[in-house]
Amino acid sequence: MSRLPFAAQDPVAAESFRHEAFLYSGDEHFVAGTTAFVRGALDADETVLVAVVEPRATLLRDALGRDAEHVGFLTMETVGRNPARIIPAWQEWVDRHASGTRGFRGIGEPIWAARTSSEVAECQRHEVLLNTAFDDGPGWWLLCPYDVDALSGPVIERAHAAHPHVFVDDIRTPSATYPQFGAGAGAGTAPAFDEPLEEPPGPVWEIFFDLASLGELRDRVAEFAEPAVDKRGTDNAVLVVSELAANSIKYGGGAGILRLWRDGQSLVCEVRDDGVITDPLVGRRRPSVLVGGKAGLWIANQVCDLLQIRSAPGRGTTVRARLGITDH
Repeated sequence: MSRLPFAAQDPVAAESFRHEAFLYSGDEHFVAGTTAFVRGALDADETVLVAVVEPRATLLRDALGRDAEHVGFLTMETVGRNPARIIPAWQEWVDRHASGTRGFRGIGEPIWAARTSSEVAECQRHEVLLNTAFDDGPGWWLLCPYDVDALSGPVIERAHAAHPHVFVDDIRTPSATYPQFGAGAGAGTAPAFDEPLEEPPGPVWEIFFDLASLGELRDRVAEFAEPAVDKRGTDNAVLVVSELAANSIKYGGGAGILRLWRDGQSLVCEVRDDGVITDPLVGRRRPSVLVGGKAGLWIANQVCDLLQIRSAPGRGTTVRARLGITDH
């Protein structure tokens, strides 16, 4: 344990990935902790990337003053709109700096108060998957802020369980509940694809498809989407369903069921088939080739606002994509 500010602490050991939850209360506490963390990195000649939401990004920039010029910033509302796009952003950061002589750190805030319950669930999955993605790679330090005043008790409990280290009440310590969530008992284990999805709130279009009916399927998706979204949104919905359906035909038994519905300001496209997905990071690592049937979930993640995957032996696979509805 330590009560020392971040700037006075030893930097993360080069051979390890340090994943730490920072539980803060109020803007002043957020600024104090993150500013010390950033300045500690700069003092150690480490590079820093910050991905937090407004207004906290501006608060941190202002507190850093001229030091902000030496810090990279990403807009988390954009890069993390779909939580499945956050790990690729950090992977790019790691790949860029892993071969250099300087250390590197990051601050990432995937969960904020305006998130929907479905988004929070996928962010919690993302936090566990960070350990899977980076535990065996180069050493770096990722700090994940959690606003204890704005987030629910269960969300904070899950933060403890997903992070090997926590910083709370000015004390840094190993988490007493990590890893609580996952398929096994070892550090960095991935969460199973078996958490239930919410039922649709209203009427649902349901369409069976196979290889012979793919063209008709695209037409039906466009017919459903056009009243709700502009042409770009319609094209995106058709693209997502085409990729998911192609995966079902190739890997899910040759056929599947598409369901379409509206949920508030989202257009929802869900594909079910008899296949089973075992790779916990599927769709979260950039494929070396974006063609040939290996990139469907990656492509869907780049287009949709939220992608949820549920898969288990005997139950098959469900992939649910949400796309925002825009006025047109």
